[in-house]
Amino acid sequence: MTEIHEHLARPPASRQALSKDQDTPQPEGGKPSLFFGMMGTPFQTETTTSLFRMVESALSKGHRVTVWNCGYATGLSQSSLVRPRDSFAGPEDQTHNPTTAELIQGLMRRYGGGGQMLDWLVCRYCMEERGATQQIPEAKVKIPFTFQHYLSEADVSLVLGVKS
Repeated sequence: MTEIHEHLARPPASRQALSKDQDTPQPEGGKPSLFFGMMGTPFQTETTTSLFRMVESALSKGHRVTVWNCGYATGLSQSSLVRPRDSFAGPEDQTHNPTTAELIQGLMRRYGGGGQMLDWLVCRYCMEERGATQQIPEAKVKIPFTFQHYLSEADVSLVLGVKS
């Protein structure tokens, strides 16, 4: 069984600063940890753009960030995402437009993922129900019952969702 499909709920990584000999950013003392919950359909509104802006801003200021994705938001870290070529742009105008999965991987590389500065969590049941099972290696798949644990563990929480 791979780590991605592990059923055991584990507490978030320690909030303590990393050793000085590592190259990854260090959480600054006294900075509150942040939790962002992303619910629903991510591309229905500007919610996805807002999420990435807030996460990047918080990380750049030294906050430790946990992002939980539920519902169709589990597709944000899907490794099989592709961005189609812009058929109206000429060859000289073609620029690389990263997928959301590539944006997540970039944040992980820049700020240290895997419990250092950023955790990207995906609800297992929502992911499987929507067929978004091909997740990037940086995304940690968790059972939904751990949502409350991560929410309560953070100093500041914000849940972004859809309104019917």
